[in-house]
Parts: sequence; structure tokens; C-alpha cells
Amino acid sequence: GSLIVDTCNEEEKGKIHVEYTGGIAVAGEAAKQLNGMMFGGRLISATLLLSSGTEDTNLDNNSAAKSVKDDTNTNVEQEPPQPMFSGDKVIPERFAQCKRVPKVANSGTPRAYASKIADPGAIPLLTEMLGELMRLQQRSKDQKNARSRRRLVMGLREVARGIRAHKVKMVVMANNLDEYGAIDSKLQEILDLAHAEDVSVIFELNKRKLGKAVGKSIKVSVVGVQNVMGAEQQFKQLKKMAGIS
Repeated sequence: GSLIVDTCNEEEKGKIHVEYTGGIAVAGEAAKQLNGMMFGGRLISATLLLSSGTEDTNLDNNSAAKSVKDDTNTNVEQEPPQPMFSGDKVIPERFAQCKRVPKVANSGTPRAYASKIADPGAIPLLTEMLGELMRLQQRSKDQKNARSRRRLVMGLREVARGIRAHKVKMVVMANNLDEYGAIDSKLQEILDLAHAEDVSVIFELNKRKLGKAVGKSIKVSVVGVQNVMGAEQQFKQLKKMAGIS
């Protein structure tokens, strides 16, 4: 017996073909157990394949295999996926499937990677610095000042790109990122890049508070500080509190 196993997460999707030498009954049971399982941050969708070579097996085995396939097909027919949107555009279904994969929720408490500054004044100072830099960045944007340098970048990919380009002077990372394969991989990449480039990393805020600090109504995972003009004093004080020269 054989089955098709689809896997996907927010970053990628793939398909593998698994052969079972124990016969169609074994493959059918495997499909039943694997279908809908989460593994390594990926959602598994398993479907039993009924080829001409399996039609000669006994009736019980064929019935069990057919039951697994019928159950899978029935679920798809009864509950068609709702379209997903990005703004006013429909996301193609092959990408929407990956976005529907549930993340492993965390408790909202700081994770082990986050080492916080002991000084209680660090949080209001950090919030003040980010707020001021965001205000100045928005003002430059509104005034269409093409010469002004971008002060803040946001998002795991943008911050990693900024560190590689030697533009980021400080990373402010949320201390409660989701425990999720693709996110954990990017998180570690940023920490490694920051260490290699001698860029300070601050973990004082969670995702919600970090988003609020930069004037967003959504949660923000990480912010890269590229230009501290207008908030130099707060920047220097933060580095001093964190014991960074």
C-alpha cells in the first residue's frame, strides 16, 4: 500500500510518497493516524492511494482503506476552505493552505532566549526612544524627505537584512515570540548575526507592547534601529543600562 503525505507551514510546503510493504491495511491505518497531525510546525495531510495492484487484496482490507479515503474526501467536500485575503486581494489557495496551519501558542511569558535588563527604567526609556524615532520617521515620510534615512525597520527578514548590510545599530526583539519552527530558525539567525556584528539586542517588551511602542495596532516581533538621530540620549542610556559599550 502507499499514501501521499502533504506538509506545509508559513514558509513552505512539500509532498512525499510513502510505500508500505505491510500491505494496504497498514498503509490505511498509517494514513488515518497521520492525517491532521502537527509535526515540526507543519500540518500533515495524508491520503491513501488505491492503485490497480491493491485491488486483489481481501475485502476487509479494501473496505478499511476505502473508509480512510472517503473520510478525507468527505471532510473536504463538507467544509470547503474560506478564501483568505491580503488587503483586498485574494491569497492563492496554495499559499492560504500554509497560512491556515495553527501555530503553537505560547503563554505570553518571556522565553529562555530573552535576558532582560535589571534596571526598571529600561522599559520606559526604550518605549520613549522607539516612539520618538517612529514619530520622526513618519514626519519625514509625510514631508517626502527623500534624503532622510530610515530610522526603524520591522520584521524578522527586514531586520536580518539590515544587520547583514551593517545598517542596524540595535535590535529590539519581543521576548515572547511563538515557538514555531520557521520563526525559531529566523530568531536564531538574527541573534547569531547580531553577535557576529556586535549589535546589541534588547528584550524588554513583549510583542503587543513592542507594537504599541512603534505606534502599531498589531503585535510586532522585532525592530531594528538604524538611525538614532533625534533619540541619541535614550540610545546611549539604554546601551549603558545593558552594559554595552
